[in-house]
Amino acid sequence: MSPVPLVLLHHSGGSAQVFQRLVRALPQQIAVHVLELPGRGRRWREKSVVSAQKAADDLAVQVAEAGITGRFAIFGHSMGACLGLLLASQLEATSGGAYCDTLFASAGAGPFGAYPLFDGDPQEAEEQQILDTAARFGGLSPQILAHEQLRERSVELLRADFAVCDDFVRMHRNTVTESRIVVCHGTDDFFTAEQLDRWRLSTTAGSEVVSFPGDHFYITDHAAEVAATVSAILGTGPALSDRCRSVAQV
Repeated sequence: MSPVPLVLLHHSGGSAQVFQRLVRALPQQIAVHVLELPGRGRRWREKSVVSAQKAADDLAVQVAEAGITGRFAIFGHSMGACLGLLLASQLEATSGGAYCDTLFASAGAGPFGAYPLFDGDPQEAEEQQILDTAARFGGLSPQILAHEQLRERSVELLRADFAVCDDFVRMHRNTVTESRIVVCHGTDDFFTAEQLDRWRLSTTAGSEVVSFPGDHFYITDHAAEVAATVSAILGTGPALSDRCRSVAQV
């Protein structure tokens, strides 16, 4: 059996680095493609995008450049979950190329009925507003906060990514995909069961909710468990027991 392509999409202010442990834990039967938006990681010299559509367009180009064709899966964490939904829907409008079969929507509320993070434009927000918003999702490390240049650079990147998130909510929150959606979350994260259940409104193929120990970044502390779940759902590992899954009926 050919390896199953899996695209990983990072969170606001994040990069490919957040998936290091998960990538190491995934089996060889999964072909991992970790994508990064401009402004970070190996693309740190590029100007950050500030709209959801430009972000999705950029990701679609990366999918094509990676040589991904036919069915594949997306694991989008936080901001990456929303962009994964937009990317999956966008690819469905094309023929003969890549097609997302399964979207793992990680650490995020379903977009239907969601509200923007900011009342105004995040690009005009003060530094403290950016830091306070980031703190809701785990925040920056004390080392970064203590280093002026690193803090300023991180705030600049967060400001751009928050603009992408708010643009998605304002312009694309009613996006629907044909992909099945697997909602993954940490039990100590702040999202309610109702918010997680709303992902079922974003798919015509059904959804389910899978819980893990941990907070917003459960994917690093419990990478082995996440990898086992992803592998089982994609058919490259042992099946999950019903105790590990909470199915949301559509």
